[in-house]
Amino acid sequence: RISDQWIRSSSFSVASTQNFLLGDSTATNALAFGYRTSFFFGNKRDKDTLMNYKSNSLKIKNINAEITIQAYSLVYYNDTIVSKNDFLESIKNTILESFKRYENTKDSERLTNKIIAESMAILPELNKEKPDDFLMSFENILDSVLQGESLFNKFESYIRNRQGFSVDIAYASLFNFPANQFESSFVPRQSVWVTPTYQFKNNLNFLKVMAVLRYEWYNLGYYNQYFPDFDIYKNNTDYGLAVSTELDKCSLQFELVGRSSNSEIRVGTDLDGNVLYRKEIRSDIQYIGSFNYNLTDQIVISYSIGKGFEKVDGSKNTLVSKLSLNFGFGTPTQNNIK
Repeated sequence: RISDQWIRSSSFSVASTQNFLLGDSTATNALAFGYRTSFFFGNKRDKDTLMNYKSNSLKIKNINAEITIQAYSLVYYNDTIVSKNDFLESIKNTILESFKRYENTKDSERLTNKIIAESMAILPELNKEKPDDFLMSFENILDSVLQGESLFNKFESYIRNRQGFSVDIAYASLFNFPANQFESSFVPRQSVWVTPTYQFKNNLNFLKVMAVLRYEWYNLGYYNQYFPDFDIYKNNTDYGLAVSTELDKCSLQFELVGRSSNSEIRVGTDLDGNVLYRKEIRSDIQYIGSFNYNLTDQIVISYSIGKGFEKVDGSKNTLVSKLSLNFGFGTPTQNNIK
């Protein structure tokens, strides 16, 4: 459902600085806020695939929980269980009945026998004084037979490479405190943008096409006061296309974005004292090519080159050329991906 996607995909970001420079290089405090959410519009095949992953994941979770609870009960609270053989003999029926709720009799017996056989070969002898090693070893055997981690990895790969149409919606804003006093604040600029994306399927699944529509609006009173030498337009509208592809460890992207800026500039008053404005319009274009190479799952080297938008301070240095090395720490796990 759209409402579920909106809630689960929502993310918020906050950044602060004490070195936001005004036009005269005065350092001030500033806070930035951002919001983003995504919507994926899958077809019936995609929905069936997700439901299959979900049902299999729930099945594995329930089987694992039922067997594990019984295992702890036998080891900790059953005084007749004093050896590995006692434990396996007592828990075998629980394992079989747990599988029978989801599998046919033949597969249930096969999986039960596999768990018992591997437990006989791998499980250490039961020590009722220190049962943790025994139970942990049994849980590892259970996990390997149920293949929960393998299912999770496949599901994660499917989500990362999900094919079809999606839309990202985002908003960003900035609060500035020019006098470094909380009660005196401005919102210099705000932005909202929509990014439709289509990931191609089958033989073209390495290709992705993205469009962007972004609208920005500026507080001209703020910029006239604190950035008097800057050429600021009241509204900016960006629109464009990007094409990207991924090949093994490499990814390439090319984007072409146009910008339309407009503003009303006060030019004086008429004989009746009415304020007169002149509408000023400017257009610009940006194109950038980016290359990324994954050195490892956590380290990416990136290089971008192209022509950026003309700077608002009048600078003509609009060539984009940037080399960066990005490090990541930690990846999603079964416990925190939803």
